[in-house]
Amino acid sequence: MSSWFVAIFIKVATYGLYVQGLVEFILAGNAHIDPVWLWRWFEGYWTVRYTVRRVVDLMEKYPSMVFVFSSSIMYRWLEECEPLLFERVKKLVEEGRWIPVGGWIVEPDCNIPCGESYIRQALYGKRYFKEKLGVDVVVGYNIDSFGHNAMLPQILRKSGYKYYIFMRPNNYEKNLPTIFLWESPDGSRILAYRHPVSYALSGNLLIEALESLSSNPPLPVVLILFGRGDHGGGPTDSDMKALDLLVEKLGGASIKFADPEKFFKRIMEMKLEIPVVRDELQHHAVGCYSVLSEIKALNRRAEYSLMAAERLSTLAYLIANLSYP
Repeated sequence: MSSWFVAIFIKVATYGLYVQGLVEFILAGNAHIDPVWLWRWFEGYWTVRYTVRRVVDLMEKYPSMVFVFSSSIMYRWLEECEPLLFERVKKLVEEGRWIPVGGWIVEPDCNIPCGESYIRQALYGKRYFKEKLGVDVVVGYNIDSFGHNAMLPQILRKSGYKYYIFMRPNNYEKNLPTIFLWESPDGSRILAYRHPVSYALSGNLLIEALESLSSNPPLPVVLILFGRGDHGGGPTDSDMKALDLLVEKLGGASIKFADPEKFFKRIMEMKLEIPVVRDELQHHAVGCYSVLSEIKALNRRAEYSLMAAERLSTLAYLIANLSYP
């Protein structure tokens, strides 16, 4: 059988499943946490502790559940305040059920900081995950950033990432494919996925979203991250019970928990025609940076100060043999 015939057969078979509504859902719990937003940092600190304890208990009750969690700073906080709970998380990581994503120190704003800031995010964040959890994170994850500058594919690929998950800008703000190859000006590409619904779905909203997507799926396989977010929380016992019932209700649709990396691999296996996007991913919440211009100024001042301190420290080491901090 010729290769072209096999390729056509695979595409036709895949399309047939698609139009019949036999969509495959890959689910993973998440609990988006802003370390600081409408609260001081120590509230974010304790939100991490509360959320992780809840989720670990839930995962021990439901052995099939998979959960994604980003931001090395949050793991560091957990290691400091709850070392025994941190060990439980490490065990779940070893089992392949707790999935570190993002790999950066935090999920940052992806518009204002300079390029060096994102490079350090990857350098120090990925180093932590490798040392503490034995994981090389390859799924970039900025689910709630208000936009994404055009140089990120280059930084992500050269930092060892293969995939990128985001949600904003929404459909009404920018027309984008659900899955696409995002290309930076230097030609670097990364496979990007725009999450089709809110990352903070729980309860009835989660069930309604899955029912809606099953009848009109953007792809033959759809990744859904669910669980209460922004101020933590994550999936609930009610969510898990409702999902069990939903499997029967949706009939042909498949619902299973898995690592988001498996979703991207499934997409690649299907040999879909994946478009290329050569653009920054903008704009969400137009004007929000202008009304907080002080933040922009302080960030830039901090960047200049840090880079000046590095140069002076290097000179002090080379000239006076002082230790480099």
